[in-house]
Amino acid sequence: MAPIIAVKEAKGDPNIKSDAGWILYVNTAFAALGGFLFGYDFGVTSSVMVMQPFQTYFAPLTPGLRGALNSLMGTGAVFGCLIAGWMSDRWGRRDSVAISAFVFIIGGVLQTASVHISMQLVGRFISGLSVGACSVLSPMYNAELAPKEIRGRLVGFQQLMINTGLLLSGWIGFGTNYMTTDWSWRIPYLIQVFPAIVLCMAPFVLPRSPRWLVEKGRIEEAHRVLAKIHGKNNFEHPYVLMELQEIKDNVELENNISVSNYWKLLADRANSRVLWVGCSIAVFQQLTGANVIMYYAPLMFQQAGLDGNMSLLANGINYIVMVIFCLPGMWLVDKIGRIKLMIIGSTGMCVGFILMAALYGACGYTEWSESELMNVVNMSEHPQAANAVIAFIFIFVAFYGTTWAPVAWIYIAEIFPLRIRSKGFAFASALLWCANILVGQVTPVLMDAITWGTYLIYAVVGVIMLVWVILFAPEPKGLSLEEMEVIFSGPIIVTKLDYEGYLTAHREEIEQKRAEVEAAAAGKKVNEVSLEEKA
Repeated sequence: MAPIIAVKEAKGDPNIKSDAGWILYVNTAFAALGGFLFGYDFGVTSSVMVMQPFQTYFAPLTPGLRGALNSLMGTGAVFGCLIAGWMSDRWGRRDSVAISAFVFIIGGVLQTASVHISMQLVGRFISGLSVGACSVLSPMYNAELAPKEIRGRLVGFQQLMINTGLLLSGWIGFGTNYMTTDWSWRIPYLIQVFPAIVLCMAPFVLPRSPRWLVEKGRIEEAHRVLAKIHGKNNFEHPYVLMELQEIKDNVELENNISVSNYWKLLADRANSRVLWVGCSIAVFQQLTGANVIMYYAPLMFQQAGLDGNMSLLANGINYIVMVIFCLPGMWLVDKIGRIKLMIIGSTGMCVGFILMAALYGACGYTEWSESELMNVVNMSEHPQAANAVIAFIFIFVAFYGTTWAPVAWIYIAEIFPLRIRSKGFAFASALLWCANILVGQVTPVLMDAITWGTYLIYAVVGVIMLVWVILFAPEPKGLSLEEMEVIFSGPIIVTKLDYEGYLTAHREEIEQKRAEVEAAAAGKKVNEVSLEEKA
């Protein structure tokens, strides 16, 4: 769900270690509040939309309006994701996080103080701007500050913070649902403002990113930050000196090799296949149907016979499952590979949707709900089947939390070659949010029109995704960026690809790409390298 930036380890002596202490972990936890805001805002609306005071206050709450409340957050996130890079370059990662948190406060206040549905919709869009930006800026800042030996953990930590936000939103919604006044839904929206206020204090608490300081030519200040974080204020600490040199080399590298804008990214046919694969995986993560569960689980639980507070209790348990199963996913991704995990996840989720649709269709009947203003499935006559649906929802979330939730982000962050890495990742992330908008807007309309048939549609899409991943998605586990670039210039269908044999046969091409990267890091343009070789 969250845009997570996996950072390739820099070169250097592995025996030289950072002396980072508690201050690094405080900074990391503080910046990761951006992930928490993302998760909380993502989950809070699914709880309040089933609260009777909310439905009464904003009546008539039609399926289209339900979809808009969710999809407008995603719409804002698309723009927030795309402008995050510009903001971070102009004002720095730290200050951009604070600006995004301030924007989130505006959105949260509008949602809390809403007296009309239009205020809710505008508030959701504004919060989405911040969510999209923070989903990029927070992990970017942490990855640039942390020592390389623990950067991988930050991927899991960011996802954990997102899931924690989801979890808290679900249980707060369960608690406030016992209230019969407007505060039952205003309190959950209000609570999200407080961590955003804390995050606004970032310029007074966090140091600037040393990478951004180097990009701006503020080398001495970058040296000072690295010494404070990694060397206990020792400016001559071996790790501090090594990290500073690596940052300077990497900035030089990107200045000489990276594409400068999105038009060049899309216009270069050499990028077409990796963009096709990366963007497809990003969109597929949303089309798994997981956000059908995340957005509309309380409504699904109601249709399975859990009324009122019980549906929100089940929603809270649902988020607990998500948090728990996120952890083995972060371990398994490096053990069995990205593609196998996505195949396992797709299979489990497709089966889950088929079984849910079968139980809803065979054991329930469709009726009109005045409170929901839509057609719903009633399973009151078959409580055992309803309990089975609830179990399958939890199992579905377990499969998603272990596989596609973290793995899709890791995959799209590591397949793009250096020359298009940042732009490729941002473009794929923006398309993911576009797919999120589609799912959020279309799903309640489908649930009203064809009820349980909605789950069959997502099951069919899941089968298509499963076949696509098997046929076209290469496995990046254990491969360098140069090796992945060569793989993407090879056979389109990778089902029977012999990775070791193919890479051995193209070793000269791999070494050529490495030479180009090393030359760029030394301050030469890639075309200069080609001219030297021709000479």
